[in-house]
Amino acid sequence: MAVQRPHVVLVSGSIRGGSTSEKVAAWCARQCVQRGATVEVFRGVDVEFPFYRPGLHQDQRVRRFLDQLAAADGVVLVSPTYHGAISGLLKNALDFANDLAVPRVFLDGVPLGCVAVGAGTQGTASTLTMLRTVGHALRAWPTPLGVTVRTWVDLDEAPDASRPEQEHCRAQLTEMVAQVLSMARPGHADASDVRFAPHGRLA
Repeated sequence: MAVQRPHVVLVSGSIRGGSTSEKVAAWCARQCVQRGATVEVFRGVDVEFPFYRPGLHQDQRVRRFLDQLAAADGVVLVSPTYHGAISGLLKNALDFANDLAVPRVFLDGVPLGCVAVGAGTQGTASTLTMLRTVGHALRAWPTPLGVTVRTWVDLDEAPDASRPEQEHCRAQLTEMVAQVLSMARPGHADASDVRFAPHGRLA
């Protein structure tokens, strides 16, 4: 019997091309692939949806996003820090998960890796907390380790012993990805028949 590979969906909450958030999502995706997972990466421009309201899952771009969430064995969210909170772009995209009904409600039981990107420690800490709070509300399982990344850290640069924070970020993100994959249950979600709540679940 063939071993099923876990499928991980990664979402960047920054709409700026080449942003640190986008680079971190891509870096984590490569880590997932190296560990045998399949991946789907959504950049900020890929989730630039209209404001959420029930029924917009008929939109082809929204439908593709929700189909991927329904098929995910793990999810990684990477958000820039905007005034101590996650980006409105990412929050709006996640609001669309409100319409998921089959094969599971929201992200029920899905391991969730959370990464907050920003210039300072206070803002990234509160953003990370908000990512985990939203994840809990979506019934996901945030990994024990959440990660904050400084905007000036370049993960793709060659290792530099004089920049310990760079290697610290790599180590933290690697561990977070490992936790997502260790908690994943490949094949648990059968997204071949995705159905949506007709009117959503929120007022």
